[in-house]
Amino acid sequence: MATELRTGTFESTLDDKGRVSIPIRLREVYSVNELVITQGRQPSVWIMTPEVWERVSEKLKNSSDLTEEEYSLVEYLHILPAQLVEIDKSGRIPVPQAIRKYAGLTKECLVLSAENRLEIWDSQSYYTYLNENSQVRQEAWKKMGSRKLFSME
Repeated sequence: MATELRTGTFESTLDDKGRVSIPIRLREVYSVNELVITQGRQPSVWIMTPEVWERVSEKLKNSSDLTEEEYSLVEYLHILPAQLVEIDKSGRIPVPQAIRKYAGLTKECLVLSAENRLEIWDSQSYYTYLNENSQVRQEAWKKMGSRKLFSME
């Protein structure tokens, strides 16, 4: 029995009406009537089911480790911009103008699928982000023991 991955990176485009096509492979996972869309942690877009959003927003709202200033920023970045959207019959999600502006979306986009959400990135911004954080990536690989990662032991 094959394991179904719920991750992946897919090329997509932003159309003239501000909609991004969700890859066919992911549409079944996100085939509910309404989805929540908001600004992501990096300049990106987060899309998730209302159930996942409820858990995420509660964690954001109830993080006792945040200062008042930090909480305010989290609220402005993630909670207040959140909106309900629907996938249309062609598998497109409308991205509100303010969220598109925050994420810097241009025509060429990437749709990334995580276990419980989709992320939409401007293609160039995504690769720039990865390149600018190469030192962090190298440190993480050292900590994970990259040589052991694929060993069958």
